[in-house]
Amino acid sequence: MTANEPPDVVLAAYGLAGAPSTPLDGGDAWAVRAEPPVVVKRRRLPANGAGTEWEAELRRLAAAAGWPAGEIIRTVDGAAAVTAAAGGATWTCETWLPGKRREVRSVAGWRIVGRLLGRLHSDLARADPGTQRPGLGKAWELDVLTEAAGAGTFNRLVAAFGHAYPEVAAAVRRERYRNLRELARLGYPDLPEQPIHGSFSPGHLLWTGGELTGVIGWEFARRDAAMCDLAPLLMPDGPLELPFAQALFEGYATVRPVSNQEFGLLPALVRAWLLWQVTVLLIGWRLAGGDPAGVVHTMEERFPAFERYALELGMLRANVTG
Repeated sequence: MTANEPPDVVLAAYGLAGAPSTPLDGGDAWAVRAEPPVVVKRRRLPANGAGTEWEAELRRLAAAAGWPAGEIIRTVDGAAAVTAAAGGATWTCETWLPGKRREVRSVAGWRIVGRLLGRLHSDLARADPGTQRPGLGKAWELDVLTEAAGAGTFNRLVAAFGHAYPEVAAAVRRERYRNLRELARLGYPDLPEQPIHGSFSPGHLLWTGGELTGVIGWEFARRDAAMCDLAPLLMPDGPLELPFAQALFEGYATVRPVSNQEFGLLPALVRAWLLWQVTVLLIGWRLAGGDPAGVVHTMEERFPAFERYALELGMLRANVTG
């Protein structure tokens, strides 16, 4: 147990006061031994009730389509989320899903990941509520993200960061303006929108034997272009090896073909995702005094690594079949 374990007020809100809990993985989730067992999660960003309700409904629709998406469990008072204290973290309680994560280290494994994501997108498109999730926007609508979290506009947040880290803040601004221009020029606003998972990755898939028994990590689910779920998979931390990237897109294309325009937008959407991650880190820095190291690492190491990798993505577009 750590000092960051779920506060008593959170457990009490779900009728779990006194129930033993065990930290999971990165320390932002706890398995609570109750009947039935549940998982209590600390959200990365402050959440509004309407946004959590939207997520709960999307997960319900995914479950109705056969996906092991889990359920957001309500408090004793019927709320979908709990804030422990004024200005504090937001917590949710979810169904405990069986299974374990597994690393994907083969072409066949990445093809399976792509096919799963294609199927998920097809099912979510049929269940599209037609309204955006409150508190989140599309990949380039970073002001929605920052203002909903109580951190002001994106530009003001970067300006505040720049008082302490001027060079890094200047790099963030350059990437932001560049990204806005390239997304507009390449037609990102013209791509169809639908519900997306928002953080789809092998780390958010749980397996029992060969069966998928859990899809977790829905905090950033929203309506956006389908490619906004695929682009981040190309740069989980470092670049995804091209044979794996090719297998990912081939698996996806067996369910949902990828257009030339979507392929052309991939580099811009990866940059948009890196900026999204920077924004989440900046919000944490602003609201909770978080460590700026993640922002520095992304701007000084991950962006340059991607620029070298982006030149190779033309080969991906040429070689993917399906």
